[in-house]
Amino acid sequence: MTETFEVGQKVKHALHGEGEVKYGPYRAAYDEVMYLVEFGDGRTWLITPGNLSAVPDAPAFAVGDKVTTSLYGAGTLVAGPYAGRYGDERWAVELTGGKHVFPASEALTKVVSPEPIKVGDRVRVTDDDGGGRNRFNGLIGVVKALRGEGCSLPYLVEFGDGRGYHGALNGQWNCGAVERVDDADTYTYNGVTYDLSAKYCDRDGDDWTFTRFGDRVTGAMNGTPADERFRTLGSVVDAYGPLTRV
Repeated sequence: MTETFEVGQKVKHALHGEGEVKYGPYRAAYDEVMYLVEFGDGRTWLITPGNLSAVPDAPAFAVGDKVTTSLYGAGTLVAGPYAGRYGDERWAVELTGGKHVFPASEALTKVVSPEPIKVGDRVRVTDDDGGGRNRFNGLIGVVKALRGEGCSLPYLVEFGDGRGYHGALNGQWNCGAVERVDDADTYTYNGVTYDLSAKYCDRDGDDWTFTRFGDRVTGAMNGTPADERFRTLGSVVDAYGPLTRV
């Protein structure tokens, strides 16, 4: 029986290797069933289904994966998978502390390590220098240099336009810990980058939150629901700034 494939499915051809179905199935001029397949070299070919085989999906788990279990907390997969008593898939999990449990796959969540911070990333400072001053905590900047894992302050972060002296809010600072932020969650005005997921306080003591509506970022005061018709972040800064992150 000839196998049927779907658009977007990963397939394999004996000559061209692995590829992805881009169109099909359809009937060609001589009534043959065909698929349009794009292969790893970027070229596309018309292939009959008899010359294709499905590429199985990557397994959800593998020995060595860090996981969390629904009942027992964090651990590491050390063996499996096994067929459970009722036909379910089970794994041997070594928990933090050394005990072992054997949960079903449905009770596991893989722990995915975040991509390491690199130069050029936009980040939020979570620990400026460990000295308790917290001057830069919560501010958003760009990583300009990495000092290495053995350094207590591994990230040199540049804030604002970067033209200020070392230690200025539009300069640079060596920081202990940072987290990557999505550019869509920030907005820069007059050289200052604002975190749209945060709350800010103006010079009169009122709280502001900001929301992006396309290219427009508007502010809502003291818990008012967001509205794209409200005044822009820039106009709030001009009228009531400077804004301080709460």
